Amino acid sequence: MSQSKIAKLKQHLATAEYQGRNLALSTQFDSWIEGGRIEPSSKTVNGNGLLAARFYYSGVISINPCSAPAALICAFASFWLQNNGGRFDSNDIEFSADVNDDNSNEVELTIEQLCEDIELVQTANGPFELSGTRYDFGEQSLWIAEAFTLQGQVSRA
Repeated sequence: MSQSKIAKLKQHLATAEYQGRNLALSTQFDSWIEGGRIEPSSKTVNGNGLLAARFYYSGVISINPCSAPAALICAFASFWLQNNGGRFDSNDIEFSADVNDDNSNEVELTIEQLCEDIELVQTANGPFELSGTRYDFGEQSLWIAEAFTLQGQVSRA
């Protein structure tokens, strides 16, 4: 299984740089899911796969302490959501900042709705069964190489 969208956004913000500086230390970021809802499905995908469900949830990211400007954090989060959000994801991000005793901020971003597809593949002994067919988490029949080595020779003719 891959990372959730809220975890990917948190990672994006934790590694984001503006003018050579990060928004905060990576250890100052936290994320969690609130108010999840599961919508069952049984749609066949890619021949041997199954869209088993859609998982809808609110995602929260906290940055504490944070001294980056609110507009900067919001811009990074907004552009990530526009580039990576799906049709079932909310476009709006709620934002709050509370001042800590040391004058830093505790920042929270809340995305009202994110959607994750739960996809499974047919396997002989998978733990999930639907209509007599067994499924498990795994690669779909469509494979995409993330890295490869190409060997060859160049001849000058």
